[in-house]
Amino acid sequence: MNSHMFKTIGVFGKYQDTSVEKPIKALAQHLEDNGIKVKLGYTTAEEITRELPQELMHESLTSDIDLAVVIGGDGTLLHVARTMAEKNVPVAGVNLGTLGFLTDIPQADMLTEIDRILEGDYEVEQRIMLHVRVLRGDECLYQDIALNDIVIGRYASEKLIKWQVHVNGQFVTSARSDGVILATPTGSTAYALSAGGPIVHPGTDVISMVPVSPHTLSNRPITLPANSKVELSLQNKTPNCAHVSSDGLIGYNLMGDELVEISRSKHSVKLVHTERYNYFAMLRAKLGWGSGK
Repeated sequence: MNSHMFKTIGVFGKYQDTSVEKPIKALAQHLEDNGIKVKLGYTTAEEITRELPQELMHESLTSDIDLAVVIGGDGTLLHVARTMAEKNVPVAGVNLGTLGFLTDIPQADMLTEIDRILEGDYEVEQRIMLHVRVLRGDECLYQDIALNDIVIGRYASEKLIKWQVHVNGQFVTSARSDGVILATPTGSTAYALSAGGPIVHPGTDVISMVPVSPHTLSNRPITLPANSKVELSLQNKTPNCAHVSSDGLIGYNLMGDELVEISRSKHSVKLVHTERYNYFAMLRAKLGWGSGK
């Protein structure tokens, strides 16, 4: 694939963070010098965009870009990637500070790495996403997609939530815990990891179900095929006993009589990497693993 594939590039900065001003301006100028149309993403701080001639993009107008470049951290990329997945737009991530799990291009190498991508010297990695629906009978009360995880978590006032789960119609377990995480491989190194879940390589298509602080030690994380249909119901019947969140954003407060259905989304996130990307090196750096020396 050559650079002619990328006629219009969307540049997204960390939300309301002025530290992205210099790299955004440098990247926008560099792209325009290469004859590429630049649109600035809706995440970018207003005080930056006032001085830039580029067109500002609203969340609904992202379909006419061929590539999204995110400058910030994993949180910014997570937010942008969810929108881009639905439009089938690939995403490249530049980290401002520390190496990210998702933003793997260092700011110092931004222009040379972006040039590599423009020259067609890159690979696209597909990351699966999850789709969640909250159902009461036949009525869908809430739905969303997530790149990291869907979490059913207790409210502070509740001691523990009692939940039970079926996978593809088969009963798996009932448990009492602070909550339960359904994580993609991408999300396996986020909240699920701190709850004792496994690190799952993004090349595997699986969903990890990780109980959060379970009442009994026998409730262990379980990894399921990505095409599984996971149905979770609560035995707590108190209003607002728990909530459902998608990628850390609380989306719905549960009354206890709903069914939470989680399955693989038809959308996936397309991450653009140059050959410098090394998943295991990134894990070692992030988790402080041995250097092998």
